[in-house]
Amino acid sequence: MTAGAGQTPGAEALFDPALGNLDTTLAALVVRRVRLAAAGRAAFLHRLWSEEERDNNARPVDRLARQLDNAEAEAAFRQEDPEATALTQASDETAALLSQFSDPAYRRLVDIFGLDDAEQALLHMALAAEYDPTIGPLLRHVSLHERADYPNDALAARLFGGQAAGLWRADGPAARWRILIREPMGPDLPERIAVDPSIRRYLGGEMTMPDQLMGLARIVGPREPLSGWPVTQTAARLSRMLEDRREEPVTVAVHGQPGSGRKTFCAAVASELGLSLLASDLDRAALTALEDVAIAAHRHAYFAGAAVLLEGQSTGAARLPVDLAPFPLTFVVSGSPTDASPGQAGQPSRPTIAVDLGVPGVDERAALWRRLCPSSSAWRQGEIEILASRHRTLPGTIARAAETLPASGSEAGETLRAMDRERFGSLAQHVACAFTFDDLVLPERPQRQIRTLVHEAKARERFWEKPGVERLFPQGRGLTALFAGPPGTGKTMAAQVIAAELELDLYRVDMSSLVSKYIGETMENVQRILDIARSVDAVLLFDEADGFFARRTELNNSNDRHANQDTGHLLQAIEAYPGIALLASNRRRNIDEAFTRRLRYIVEFPPPDEAARRRIWRQILAEVFGAATLARLSDPVDRIARRVDVTGAQIKQALLTAAFAADADGSDLDVAHVLDGIDAELMKDGRALTARDRANLEAGQ
Repeated sequence: MTAGAGQTPGAEALFDPALGNLDTTLAALVVRRVRLAAAGRAAFLHRLWSEEERDNNARPVDRLARQLDNAEAEAAFRQEDPEATALTQASDETAALLSQFSDPAYRRLVDIFGLDDAEQALLHMALAAEYDPTIGPLLRHVSLHERADYPNDALAARLFGGQAAGLWRADGPAARWRILIREPMGPDLPERIAVDPSIRRYLGGEMTMPDQLMGLARIVGPREPLSGWPVTQTAARLSRMLEDRREEPVTVAVHGQPGSGRKTFCAAVASELGLSLLASDLDRAALTALEDVAIAAHRHAYFAGAAVLLEGQSTGAARLPVDLAPFPLTFVVSGSPTDASPGQAGQPSRPTIAVDLGVPGVDERAALWRRLCPSSSAWRQGEIEILASRHRTLPGTIARAAETLPASGSEAGETLRAMDRERFGSLAQHVACAFTFDDLVLPERPQRQIRTLVHEAKARERFWEKPGVERLFPQGRGLTALFAGPPGTGKTMAAQVIAAELELDLYRVDMSSLVSKYIGETMENVQRILDIARSVDAVLLFDEADGFFARRTELNNSNDRHANQDTGHLLQAIEAYPGIALLASNRRRNIDEAFTRRLRYIVEFPPPDEAARRRIWRQILAEVFGAATLARLSDPVDRIARRVDVTGAQIKQALLTAAFAADADGSDLDVAHVLDGIDAELMKDGRALTARDRANLEAGQ
């Protein structure tokens, strides 16, 4: 205790039995209660000080050693001394006023979280120190520790409980909900009892974000949802569940790719229930702080009347302690239904409604472009519909692209593609698509198949949205084709032509680079690519696909079993992929038969015949070297096309080698340079032009 002679400071002014004349604001009442209680204790200390002064043979330290300042002695004094009795009674009557205090914020805090009398006393003491700067010196005057001029548990027990044991309960709601916190003050000093800053602001009329949620959470206002979303149905179902399960919270698990509108959907559902939405991104929080974040989010939700939305990979770890009642409605957003959902440690999982937000339909995408992109009003007629049908774009992606105010549908499409190019990282390589159907030299059948494939790619979005088709074909809506044929026959060029015709980017996946010796890792690599591609408008080209989709083998050992499992998983993953996937293979016979039966297209790329080779030679010569060179070498390349069996890729490489050879000689391209280029390509296959063949070709024979 802190000692000093004289009268109890301010006791007469504090004691006013006419409570009806009091200032009845929360600040005034808690300050009054603490001052009255402190004045009662000051009266007790004054008697001890007086006795010490009369006893000349005893030092104050000797009196303290005999523990004259103890809870029992103080309680007895408050009952015997008229002044102390009146002060205690006035403090208790102020506490009674506070127990009936009708301020909505205060009542909500006390009632929702079930604060008992002891916790409310601690709350009043902590608030009083915040509201009135003169409370600190008063607390030091009556403290059990001469340097403690702040609220602490031991002093609160004396002021309000008349007991030695503290009022703080670590398992009480005030502590568990972090409404009150204990702060270390240094060696040999009692811990300070403080009010969480956001609670203090809330009681003062400010609905501010808790400090634990700063930078992690925000209130999401309702925005116009897509017409195809089940907002009304979900809200009606939730209303029934919340009514039937009055004491049991409900979770809505919303699955979808980032940008699919998950938060907008949650906000729309919450709005229909008369709630706002508090969204918290848990991935921005430290793992060690997830429980604090979860507690602060649910606590703030009770105050704000807001449903809780948790997002991020850490949602499964953001669990409330088992003894805390979460806000009745929680939304969880994730990329897939397999992602972890939050709950309470030690408790069974909550009742859950699952909602899957896929890619919006063509009409919805067109409506989003019109609503979110003001510049689209100046586009040519039909451009919005073409853009919407070609790009299976998510709402968030459309919103970001619209911010660039594209001047046309083509510019908007290029913006979308540019946004996607960094998504694959090292998993896939972006391939430029400068070729057209005129560059693709193929027999009639594969040409027709590829043109039909392009048409289906353009028309399939609206086709799959037809009710009858949707019912009869619930799965396998992706467009997957196998391009089979020897190397250099045009498989990659065909993929480039398809992507160019669709105005989509082409990404080549080198399957050999994804194969792993570790069990399951190969399948995981492919699944990662497909997951990224689901939210990217692109054409995927799986090169050397036979390495992944090979025939399943007999089970001779455990490696065979795991290889077969990988193949099975890959087949399912590709079949479930909704986009455009092209598989290129040099060995069609190695592809699993069960998989080929499910493919929409199997296009055979044969080696070019004489007519095709002649056309390829002429096309490349004209474009690279000009019409004059083509006219000069027309007859020689016709003879070469007739007599030398090479692929289109080999022709391109041969002419490239010939071009640099001619440049090195400082002369125009001639037959000798072309034959040198052919020789270089044939040697890669273990072949070569004989001296006689070369001489005949040079001589025009």
